Amino acid sequence: MIKRITLSLALLALLNGIGDAGRLAGFGLGSLDPMQVYTVSGFALLGSFAITRIIAGVGMWIKSNWGTPLLFGATIVELSIYLSGIVPIDIGLLGFVLRLIQLGGSMFILMLLYRSWQSGKH
Repeated sequence: MIKRITLSLALLALLNGIGDAGRLAGFGLGSLDPMQVYTVSGFALLGSFAITRIIAGVGMWIKSNWGTPLLFGATIVELSIYLSGIVPIDIGLLGFVLRLIQLGGSMFILMLLYRSWQSGKH
């Protein structure tokens, strides 16, 4: 069960990261400049989160022990910046829902792994 959840979450993270990278490349914006649409700070943050999400998705796909915590941490930081409004990050409603799914799924995986580690310790 945990393998299917992890692979599904990894695929979702990869697709979300590639989608964000495509938006940063200008797909779907027409003739608008992505740097002007997202502002410099928003562009840099969205780019760093897109790269982090792709790396975390690959890490989860190859079943490494750093993929899920990386996705969890990056999603927590991104959502806290987005919800606080410190820097305007344009993720949209669908992106917000996908990030909530990734946050919940990675939290669930980390909880299951922690419980199995605790039961093996005692």
